[in-house]
Amino acid sequence: MPLTAQHADAGVLDATVDPLGEGAPWEAIHRARPRAPLTCRECGHGLHAKLSPKGLRFFAHDRAAPTCSLVGETMAHRLLKLQLASAIRDAGWYAELEVAGEGWRADVLATSPDGTRRMAWEAQLAQITGAELRERTARMEASGVPVCWVTDHERPWIGEVPAIRIALPAEPAPSAATDAKVVDGTGVFLESWCPRRRCENDGGTPGPCPGHGWWRPVVPAVDLRVFVGGVLSGTIRAHQAIALSRSLDSARIVWTTRPHVITERTQLEAIERRCEHDELANAERERHLAAIAAKLARQQALTPPAVALVGTEARGYVGVRDATPEWAMGVPLFVHDMPLGVVSPVVSRIKGEVRERFRELTLFVATESELSALRRACVPEQRIVLFKVEIPAAPRPPAVTYRRAGRVR
Repeated sequence: MPLTAQHADAGVLDATVDPLGEGAPWEAIHRARPRAPLTCRECGHGLHAKLSPKGLRFFAHDRAAPTCSLVGETMAHRLLKLQLASAIRDAGWYAELEVAGEGWRADVLATSPDGTRRMAWEAQLAQITGAELRERTARMEASGVPVCWVTDHERPWIGEVPAIRIALPAEPAPSAATDAKVVDGTGVFLESWCPRRRCENDGGTPGPCPGHGWWRPVVPAVDLRVFVGGVLSGTIRAHQAIALSRSLDSARIVWTTRPHVITERTQLEAIERRCEHDELANAERERHLAAIAAKLARQQALTPPAVALVGTEARGYVGVRDATPEWAMGVPLFVHDMPLGVVSPVVSRIKGEVRERFRELTLFVATESELSALRRACVPEQRIVLFKVEIPAAPRPPAVTYRRAGRVR
């Protein structure tokens, strides 16, 4: 049942204000004789003024009314529209009820004092799908009219569209806009950072902390009057929140304030920094693994000719042992437990004791660049032998075997 009506002479009448419009008092409409010429703004059928048992003024369709979207409105729906209109007016904006637009109709249309801004407030107490609300929201926004959907039940579409859920008192008064509390649809971002902004919570390599903040509803619940005033003033806005750690199950729309948007953005930037750090760390790890694979390939290709040379010169069995830091991760070659050569050691590990240990040994390399690097790292008189060998693409780990000059047993 509508809260507005079209009067043949006075124009649009609004039952939520006094006078109703163009100086028409309620007493001149309700039970007036002769009857006031009222029609429905939606369907054009005749209306008459009525009072609910609790004193709420509204208009009812005359008998034999056609199908009209306003016919089935419940008392709770009308009361919520009244509360929204009252809150809008308290915020200093104009409130018009049941206003039709281009393919849409607003339960309550708020208009700024200078007339430059409009916003729709929809009392949505009946069941409806999120897809329907998204489509209706898009139609309103196409007309330059943002919307907030208001319900008093838990609905899955809260967060899919700009919406709030309110809690009403058990016995609401018709004019008590402050009785309603906003209990869902709002959000504040609680930031959380690791000490010194370094993070090891993910169990991986330490790096910049991405932040561990999360969104939660505003507690305690906000008065509907305060919420509406904040939205119309611009201090409260609809924001597409991002699902973060311990956060929302998925991205959703929340009503929040600018500081919380900035705090979320700070954490998102920190997440980007952590991702960049991890990507660089992964790239470095891949480069390191590739270098190890290349080193194994060179050692695998160099070991047979190196064994042959050492065995020929020493006239004895050649033992090939494991690469260890003691040999700068090169493959050591022994004859009668005496080290005589090292196959492709890691240049950066040749320093101090290792450098002196290599002084009397022969080092074996497979490339000119490796030869140049070893000459810079080793003692001036270091013997280095370059073998031009074919390096396999997929090296096999070197086995510990004992070889004689030129043959493998």
